[in-house]
Amino acid sequence: MIWWWVDRSGECFGCLIQAKNIKQDGQRWRIGFQHPRNTGAQLRRLFTTADLFHLPAGFLLYAGDRAYRQRMGCTLQHRNRVPCHERPGAAVTLVPALAAEREIQFAEGGAAWHPDRSAVEVFCQWALPLIDVTAPRPYGGNRLYQGLNLGDVSNGLREFLCTDQVGARKVARHIFDVVGRMARGQSALAAPTSVLDADAACVFSQLPDLRGHFTVPYFEHMLRGLRRELPGYVERCLSGDVPDEISRHVGGVVLIQL
Repeated sequence: MIWWWVDRSGECFGCLIQAKNIKQDGQRWRIGFQHPRNTGAQLRRLFTTADLFHLPAGFLLYAGDRAYRQRMGCTLQHRNRVPCHERPGAAVTLVPALAAEREIQFAEGGAAWHPDRSAVEVFCQWALPLIDVTAPRPYGGNRLYQGLNLGDVSNGLREFLCTDQVGARKVARHIFDVVGRMARGQSALAAPTSVLDADAACVFSQLPDLRGHFTVPYFEHMLRGLRRELPGYVERCLSGDVPDEISRHVGGVVLIQL
């Protein structure tokens, strides 16, 4: 499904999202990113469809209640030293597909994909509780991107990356920061950059060509979802006139007003 978060200014952030259950299989946990038959075909289709609509790709993870999650064995600590399975809102989380794809590759060291050895890492390290993404407080003022080489980009991107944001921009920062944190560990921050021209409807018309170890330039993939206004197909879907491109490629459109 395509999810759109829109604020009072009209700015919005969209993401193509596929739902997945986190399932326990003996002593292991599986998400099913490589469905069907561990080929990865579904993940590739997700990225292809996201490109069609010029949106980032993501997963909505359903992880059950605390009792179900308590045997995950996560060694990480989150805010206030709360284990992953006890995080507020951990039953429904959102993770960028780029992060999930890269975590699978990390787990295998570049070898052929294996059935979800990375499931716990994706959930514990990179998945955002959905309630945090839409919480009313501002978000974004941190030093994560302070040393980032943005090349010749000067259209407000640095301010967006370094200061608190609200509304649709806050949602975009929450989701972008997952990939940004992963890229920081890949020595991508100091890399020299060229400039990519984004879609004219995007808030940022130019973006640095930073790839890290992702399969695509991650700035362009993630921030193409931050738009000045909702695309026309959203209003058509709300009125019951669903365009063919929506009915053929996605299961529906979700609109969240901030």
